[in-house]
Amino acid sequence: MGKYDHLAGKEIENGYYSWDSDRALLYAVGVGAGLDDPLRELQFTTENTPGVEQQVLPSFLVLMSTGGSWIPLLGWGEGGQSPVGMVHGEQSVTLARPIPPRGRAHVSRVLIDVYDKGSGALAVTETRVTLADTGAYLGSARMSLFGQGQGNFGGPRRPEDEQPWHQPGRAPDVTVSLPVGLNQSLIYRLLGDRTLHGTDPARARADGFARPVFFGLGTFGVAGRALLRGLCGEDISRFGTMGGRFSKPVFPGDRLDALIWHTEGGAVFQLWANNERLVFDRGIFCYQAGI
Repeated sequence: MGKYDHLAGKEIENGYYSWDSDRALLYAVGVGAGLDDPLRELQFTTENTPGVEQQVLPSFLVLMSTGGSWIPLLGWGEGGQSPVGMVHGEQSVTLARPIPPRGRAHVSRVLIDVYDKGSGALAVTETRVTLADTGAYLGSARMSLFGQGQGNFGGPRRPEDEQPWHQPGRAPDVTVSLPVGLNQSLIYRLLGDRTLHGTDPARARADGFARPVFFGLGTFGVAGRALLRGLCGEDISRFGTMGGRFSKPVFPGDRLDALIWHTEGGAVFQLWANNERLVFDRGIFCYQAGI
């Protein structure tokens, strides 16, 4: 039996997540909504603008967790603390319907598998979310965490269902540029992500970064806003799936450019920082079914 075979397919989280209007608003501000134009995204940043009904950014789903730590199951960390050298690898989210501004949801997370990347190990989980009051399926999120120095254990190299990705050989069809605030990490951490490499210079260096970085899920939220703007006209009902791979760190104060190419039923995209660093790669987007 392989090192992690006993964990593959195991449910590692089961419980409930509740949110209210204020938390949805904080999330929107935490991923930069309103930063480039405080009047443009009022449906996500306010709950009392006349004639504007509050809506929730689709990427908010990635926050839905019971808050328990499953990393110690892998032997990578102790006491619920993120081990030194662990970074976010990939992230995706799929919505079946728009997220309500307040609610309670049942959350179930499964460890898909752990993959041997040589220099490290990639742990992949999938979270399924249903609304507690109706049982309606809300959506799912898939995440991978890369543990540096945890590889070479003889496991599989990659998921069997991994899809190829190709950058189109033409200029982007759409480019959306969004800023990251200098205090963006200080806002985003209030949502519950207290990973030290987002604020502590010494821990950032220990994890391989030159200085504190903007959180990976925060970057993911900025990318989601760019896709909403560039592909959906900020209509959340058109949003189906987005995902991709974190490739280089984002720092507070960066400008993020989403380069988007149309495909049948959606798009592929990349996220660049200051036209110098590819920070989110192999991006895919699919419109909501029936759109």
